[in-house]
Amino acid sequence: MRLSSFAAVGLAFFIATAAARADCTTETLPFAGVTRSYSLCVPAEAKPDMPVLLLLHGSYGTGARIALLWQDFAARRGIILVAPDALHSDAWRLKDDSPDFLHAVVNEVQTRYSADRRRLYLFGQSGGAVYGLTLAMLESDYFAAIAIHAGAWRSPAEFKAIALARRRIPLKIIVGDKDEYFSATAVHGTKAALSAAGFPIEVEIVPGQHHGFIPEIAAATEESAWRFLAPVTLTANPMFLEYGD
Repeated sequence: MRLSSFAAVGLAFFIATAAARADCTTETLPFAGVTRSYSLCVPAEAKPDMPVLLLLHGSYGTGARIALLWQDFAARRGIILVAPDALHSDAWRLKDDSPDFLHAVVNEVQTRYSADRRRLYLFGQSGGAVYGLTLAMLESDYFAAIAIHAGAWRSPAEFKAIALARRRIPLKIIVGDKDEYFSATAVHGTKAALSAAGFPIEVEIVPGQHHGFIPEIAAATEESAWRFLAPVTLTANPMFLEYGD
């Protein structure tokens, strides 16, 4: 009887855990003559008007890997994850991975699942974080808010994107104080420039944390990012420009 009770508890835990995980699949989409891929994670109990979180992986990463790290958190919170692969895994490039490409991916998902178009958020890691900052300026009326991990602007050319923003989109930067690639100087310089331009921006420096987005820090990072993102909702359906070639 005692073994049966333990077995029942174990089975219940397994079922609950399985139910909490988002169902992740690899999807493809033809864009500009190329078949592009993205990971899609949808909670088991998908409902209308769910928020969507676009994930941008780091250099030499994949959408599948960053989605896997977010998978359990998103399932518990009722978030649809969309994690595209950069055309070239070493870096996100404005020409190859244009806003038009991201619009195509997100629009397909939002239409399929009747997601809330006013609650589209972005989370970027490392190279995806840097690209995410630029996208926030280009697509300030499209994303409700963005949060990034282990990234900042470092070159003068990157700061020029600030002038292109039509809306003062909320941003959050999370970075470890032992980050090997993005110094406190770069992070605080990015914050200062965006704050001076009127953007609501938060910076969280995590003691003892290095650059990588790894399982050991994923849960805390996701909680912090989502706590910042979730309250922000666009007042109207998103607007975006068509960039073309």
